[in-house]
Amino acid sequence: MRLEIAWGATRFVILVGTVAIKIARPRPFRALRRLIKYQMSGEVRARLLTYAEDPFLAGFSYIFSGILANRNEYRLWQESPRHFLVPTIYSFSWLINIQRRGKSISQEELEDNHPFRTLLVGKPLKLTGDMTKAANFCRYDGRVCLLDYGSYEMLALFSRPRSHETALASVARD
Repeated sequence: MRLEIAWGATRFVILVGTVAIKIARPRPFRALRRLIKYQMSGEVRARLLTYAEDPFLAGFSYIFSGILANRNEYRLWQESPRHFLVPTIYSFSWLINIQRRGKSISQEELEDNHPFRTLLVGKPLKLTGDMTKAANFCRYDGRVCLLDYGSYEMLALFSRPRSHETALASVARD
């Protein structure tokens, strides 16, 4: 059994056997370093507002974004399991998520088989940026699926409001 370790922006990922283990990575020192940098350039408020309107919540969201991503993935899978998401099967207090593992795909394969092509038309770049990277997708159970869906944008896009049920059902068929 081969063991692989990946380092993302907010989490460590250990790939072993048929699972991916996502471990939240709090970032207090990086937050402090950026706070000093942006304080010197006078950009603190503008940068904090990209995370939340309340500066305290913005700092919290930045430092604990790995935990929040694990929470969002687990919550989204539990509330609205979709066949185009890789299943998140267990979460240990949002610090560690256990997710099924798929096979890596190329950028060309994603472009040919993107599961949300019609859903992304006209969406802002902030949302579609991560949705166009093959690193966020894999081949799972014979189809291309999203494996990194912990951001708030993904939560908003794929949560289960009844008004989106028809739209998501048609997108999944495209």
